[in-house]
This record gives sequence, C-alpha cells and structure tokens, in this order.
Amino acid sequence: MLSLRQIEAFQAVVESGSFHGAARRLGTTQPAISKRIAEMEAALGVVLFDRSRKQVTLTLAGEMLLPESRAMLDLRARMTNAVLDPTLFAGTVRIGVTELVALTFLPNWVSAVREAFPRLRLRPEVGLAGTFLRGLREAALDLAILPGQRPVEALLDSRPLGAVEMAWMRRPVAAAEAGPIPAAALSSHVVLAQSEGSGLQAAANAWLAEQGATPDVVLSSNSLSALCSLTIAGLGTALLPRARFAAQVVAGRLQEVTTEPALPPLPYWVVFRRDGLHRITGCMAELAEATADFARGDTL
Repeated sequence: MLSLRQIEAFQAVVESGSFHGAARRLGTTQPAISKRIAEMEAALGVVLFDRSRKQVTLTLAGEMLLPESRAMLDLRARMTNAVLDPTLFAGTVRIGVTELVALTFLPNWVSAVREAFPRLRLRPEVGLAGTFLRGLREAALDLAILPGQRPVEALLDSRPLGAVEMAWMRRPVAAAEAGPIPAAALSSHVVLAQSEGSGLQAAANAWLAEQGATPDVVLSSNSLSALCSLTIAGLGTALLPRARFAAQVVAGRLQEVTTEPALPPLPYWVVFRRDGLHRITGCMAELAEATADFARGDTL
C-alpha cells in the first residue's frame, strides 16, 4: 500500500532533481528518501527513476504516475485547508521581500497579516529576487514579493501587485538636455547598477540590450538607498523608483534623465508555494494586494 509520505518523497525528488535535494526540502535524510522511493517502487512493481545519471530522471512509469501524485498531494492540501481555521494557525511563514517593499509598504502589510493571523510567526528576509525565487522552488521560503516577469511554474501561485514607474537619475547638471534623449545615448553614461540577482536590474539589462545601449557599469550594489546616495554624489546614473525618490528630485539633489522610448513600468508579484500552507499564504497574498503602495514610507 502506498503512503502519502512516499508520494511526497516522489514529488520532492521530481521537483528538486535529486534525492539529496528532496531530503533537504522535506527536512530529512537522503537514505530516508531512498527508502521511501524503494518501498514505493516495490509496492507498484516498477522502477520510477533512472538513477544512472547525476540528475535523476523519471522513467516512463514515473511519468505516468506524476500527475496522479500531484493530484493526491493537492487533495491532501484541500482537505487540510477545509478544516483549518486560519486565525488559529500558529506556524511560521518564511517571507522574502526586496528592499523597495521593505522601504515602503512592508510595515502595513505585516500589521494586516498579524491582525488576520494573531498566532502566526513571520520570518521576513530582505534581499534579491533571484535568491528568493530559488528559495521558493527549494521550499526554503513560503512566499516572496518579486519584480519582473511573472513566474509560471506548477509549484508556484502568484498575484499581481501593480507596476512601479522607474526613472534614470543623476546628479543635476546645468546643461541638461531639453527633452528625452534616445535610449541608445545611455551608452555615454556611467551607470550604477543593482547587484546580480536583482529583478530590477535584470529588467533594466534586457531593456538596455533591446535599445542597443551599452553603458559603462562601474559599480553595483544590492541597496537602492546606497545607489541613491552614490548618484547624489555624482558618481553615475542609476535606475531608481520614480515615486520613491521624487522628493530628492524636488529638492534638487537628483535629476531625471528621460529617454525615448521610456523604460516600461516594472511589474511586481506576490508569489507563494502551492503546498499545505497555500490557504494561509493565499490570504497573505490578498492582504499584500490590499496594502501594496510602492510610493509610501520615509524618504532619504
């Protein structure tokens, strides 16, 4: 007879690509995962994985079983959610947010979540989108707020949070251009960029490549606040959220560099795993939609 623990192990091996990754995801040991899979194969009388390569792959029998295993785990999640009173949930939810979220609506969102789930423990982490997307895939995170393209994966659910207007900014110069400059003209600018793994920078790099712009990137940082300070100091041109740093423009410390075409708004998504916490994280996603405001918060 098959058990849910065996099916869970099977699904984890498929999603992580290895027995070691499945063990890490489920918080157990590799021998324990191997034992569950071996028991499952013995019960079914088939081999489910080709173990001859570094990354295990499904056999034909495994491919046939995969949709059924997913359906079984989805049913377990629905059964759990049907009887779970969210307000009584006392577990921990691991969250990843980018700096812009932390600087703007994170306090309001956390307050709303705490009011809805008074016994819930939150573990927020501030960092880069690339790291958080890997964390969601590997079950190291339960929910994250990410910029850029919407992740379309069977393992993940998502909700839109709107889009952020971005602007190229520099220290004010007396002989500023009268109107927009061709986007390709950014090639003559010294650019201050966000670090590798930044969703904002990935979108900027893709747009620059489309426009044929090849600016000289002399410095990168994982902090928007640091990039703003470096830009004010005259060390280069940086791509910054327009509303967030509008006060610096009004005060004469920053100046926008408008381009033709303009950089499109950067979409943000709240992304969460389709697992046993889906009902809780789904409610948290709705609260994020209700509180998202990328312009609020104290300015530098």
